Amino acid sequence: MPKDRELVLVSLLQEATRIANEADDIRDAGLPVINAVCKATGWPVGHLCLPDERDRRVFVSTDVWHEEVPGEFAELRKASEDVHFPLGGGIVGRAAKTGRPQWIADVAEEAAFVRPDIAGVGAAIAFPITARGVVAAVLEFFTREPAEPDPGLLEIMSDVGIQLGRVADRMAARQALLFGSQRLQRVLDSCVEAFVAMDEGGMITAWNAAAEKVFGLSKEEAIGRRLADTIIPPQYRDAHHLGVGRFLTTGERRVLDNRFEITAWHANGYEFPIELAVWAVQDPMMGWTFNAFVHDITDRKRTEDALRHAYEHEREAVSRLRELDLAKSDFVATVSHEFRTPLTNVIGHLEVLTSGDAGPLTPAQSRMLGVIGRNSDRLRALIEDMLTISKVEAGVFDLELRPTELHEVLVVAHAAVEPRAKRRGHRLVLTGEDQLGRVEADPDQLQRALCNLLINGVNFTPDGGVVELIARVDGEHVEIKVRDNGVGIDPDEQKKLFTRFWRGTFAVREAVQGAGLGLAITKTIVEGHGGEISVDSLLGHGTTFTIRIPRERPLWL
Repeated sequence: MPKDRELVLVSLLQEATRIANEADDIRDAGLPVINAVCKATGWPVGHLCLPDERDRRVFVSTDVWHEEVPGEFAELRKASEDVHFPLGGGIVGRAAKTGRPQWIADVAEEAAFVRPDIAGVGAAIAFPITARGVVAAVLEFFTREPAEPDPGLLEIMSDVGIQLGRVADRMAARQALLFGSQRLQRVLDSCVEAFVAMDEGGMITAWNAAAEKVFGLSKEEAIGRRLADTIIPPQYRDAHHLGVGRFLTTGERRVLDNRFEITAWHANGYEFPIELAVWAVQDPMMGWTFNAFVHDITDRKRTEDALRHAYEHEREAVSRLRELDLAKSDFVATVSHEFRTPLTNVIGHLEVLTSGDAGPLTPAQSRMLGVIGRNSDRLRALIEDMLTISKVEAGVFDLELRPTELHEVLVVAHAAVEPRAKRRGHRLVLTGEDQLGRVEADPDQLQRALCNLLINGVNFTPDGGVVELIARVDGEHVEIKVRDNGVGIDPDEQKKLFTRFWRGTFAVREAVQGAGLGLAITKTIVEGHGGEISVDSLLGHGTTFTIRIPRERPLWL
């Protein structure tokens, strides 16, 4: 390359560098660089191609052109306006795809030129401008006559493209910053919480859509106003100023970086409760900015107040119910004791009469006394059940556990219920291992529990049925079953069986005797032995109650 030619190209690179340093936009830099290239190379025309705004993968011609003779290449300009260059398509598309300069020595013989033959156009060259690894623009130049590739010019133009890439880099950085700022603003505007910011001077600098709703002020009305006079209640404004001043002078953070509840001031002149989170960000140029997310908790406070009032009301109701329940328990215990003494006298005199000690009885009298005696026993059992429930509720129902022959308990329970079973035509069967051995139990209460289950079996089995009392040893436990082939229990009612004073549908419908206490007492007795009771029943096929109690006293009893 001649010395003067080399100097011209070096001057071109220097001029391109100067232009790149001063320009902020690729369009602003494009035209002076095109002019400088045309002047340095003698090429008469050049122009700028940029990515299509609708599809960045396609490049299009712009209105940035240089013509040595104005209007000489009007046909070329017109043809270029109608052409789109996809990546790899035409000289512009190849430069954009490869990121390297492209040279066509004679456009008339190059099909890839993708524009019609245009008189007066010889060679073409395209230089990519790259920003952050991506082609951001392409410069295209033409000669009047065909020309072979010039390695020196290609090298210099590659350097020119690199210099202009710095402009594109700055543009991309500004666009990214602008996009980030816009995206942040969109996020803040779509946020359900109010966002407010102020500068060191206390002026509002940010105000999102939610803040407009929360405080009743539009963004235009809020920006530039003093924050303390806008959203802080009058009684807190002095403390606000002191807090900001203390932070700016000493760095002390009393409320920053915390979330807390306080009240705010509405544009209509009233206070309302908010939840506030505040933090500060320092900018070297702008100083400190104070940012806050504000959440209106008026509805939450109303709900909390309503719940608190409801809770207080509920607590008062529970207290009253406890008082009523205690009064009921006291009443039941008192009445039961009052019934017990005269009933004992009645039963005693019945025994004297039925024994014949008071004189002979006619058959009719004996039958009547038998009815009175059975109903007296029924009444006595009911009173005992009520007294037991009263003791359980008062926490004074205690079992007297001692070594007990289990077989003897079973025999006594069987014998106590057998007369009732015979009156209904039932077979009451006792089945058990010969050597059940001893268990730690309260024999009277365990017998009572078994009698309750056997009586249930008798009451809920049609006449002529079978009720079984079965016992066996199962490791460290004994298992006792009371099985009948009676009416069974509805699955929906089984979970209520052990509830005090609850009676099933069948018992109510058929007027079966009982107050709904037997099973509740039985469960209490079994659990008092450290055991458990379960039920297995099928409507129309009978019921089985199973008791499992440990043979030895549990450590926690």
